[in-house]
Amino acid sequence: MKRYQEIALLACRRGMVTVSLCVFALFAGRSLAQTGLNQAQGEITLPWVLEQTLLHNPQLQRYPYELRVNEALTLQAGITPNPEFSVEIENILGTGEMQGIDNAEITLGLSQVIELGDKRQHRIDFAQAEERQSLSEYELLRLDILAETTQRYYQVLRLQALLDWNAKRILVAQQALSVIESRAKAGAVTQADVSKMALRLSRSESIQYGLDGEAQLARLGLAAMWSSEAHFALVAGELAPLHQLPTAASVLNAMETAPQYLQLLSIERVMYAKRRMEESKAQSNITLGLGVRSYDGFDDGALMFNFSMPIALSNPNQGNIMAARAKEEMAMEQQRLARGQLRLSLLEIHLTMVNNAKQAKRLQQRLLPLANRLLKDTQTAYQAGQVNVLLLADAQSELFSLQRELIETKVGVYQARLELERITGQSMTATLDNIKPLVAQEHR
Repeated sequence: MKRYQEIALLACRRGMVTVSLCVFALFAGRSLAQTGLNQAQGEITLPWVLEQTLLHNPQLQRYPYELRVNEALTLQAGITPNPEFSVEIENILGTGEMQGIDNAEITLGLSQVIELGDKRQHRIDFAQAEERQSLSEYELLRLDILAETTQRYYQVLRLQALLDWNAKRILVAQQALSVIESRAKAGAVTQADVSKMALRLSRSESIQYGLDGEAQLARLGLAAMWSSEAHFALVAGELAPLHQLPTAASVLNAMETAPQYLQLLSIERVMYAKRRMEESKAQSNITLGLGVRSYDGFDDGALMFNFSMPIALSNPNQGNIMAARAKEEMAMEQQRLARGQLRLSLLEIHLTMVNNAKQAKRLQQRLLPLANRLLKDTQTAYQAGQVNVLLLADAQSELFSLQRELIETKVGVYQARLELERITGQSMTATLDNIKPLVAQEHR
């Protein structure tokens, strides 16, 4: 029993985690005026997005009905058998002395089934365990949907960053083309150099059209989380570096409140209640009865008492008990396996996040400064006629390739941290100094 008290405690902790994950609504309410202003300007924020998802996501709308169903089933489980009234008439409409109703024997009886083995309480416990299991499933679904919404928000942020990145690329190509055209008119370079840079500019513009189309689809996908069209042009936030990352130890400690793990604990509690209910059915009920019997056409009468119970030569519910015990053992084994799998998954995601963060730092601090210097030196050398246009184009490609890699690496860090938060149900943000639209930050 102590084990299931611990399960109940963990379920309460799970509920507190879910509540904490929705505290952002308070923040959204306090910044309502600012949020409205952002929307009026065609920009939305993550708190507003998550609030709309909770209010209007189709998958979450069915829960109030499921709650009413579970409450009704719990009520049904507590109903006891009703008394039974019976009427029995004998020795009427016969032959000889039994003609008519003069010799009729009429019995009026009232009987009641008495449930033994605490069956009613076990039925209630089972119904309540299923109700808590339904709540656990809803909380897990809600967390998954919020994580998916945040993931789609990140995707829109990523595409906004790529659009800005490619716009800068187009600007650099335009400036380079202008210089090359001037030099071509002066006879310093060939027309092939002009064509080469013009082609690069056209390709960058084509990429911009493609990214713009992807951004429109991403905004539609985000708005679909609250069953709406994309009545916004931008999402707030920027891909800033994460200065503090959760440690592997803190991630593993959070595994105890992982929604998936707590859901398995809830399932085990249901199986435990199911087994206790089936065991209670093995104890037979008794029936008590009280009645009045009249003789000789109502001339005489007497009281009668009745008692009955089955003769339990064997356990009539032993098969169901064995099945319930097997399911309980299976739930416990699933917990053990899930715990090990969760540990490996968390370590893998954490390592991916750390590696991406290290790569982003290396790109930011070492590679990009070198690429910027290379482009500047190559531009100077090209204007002096010391290098050809291919080297200039290569220097541009190096810089913008690294810039895009930095964007993708940062997104990888955010996505890995979001996945850790989804699995553990806890915030993995040590400080609030990083990117604003992070699910962990807004849920604090």
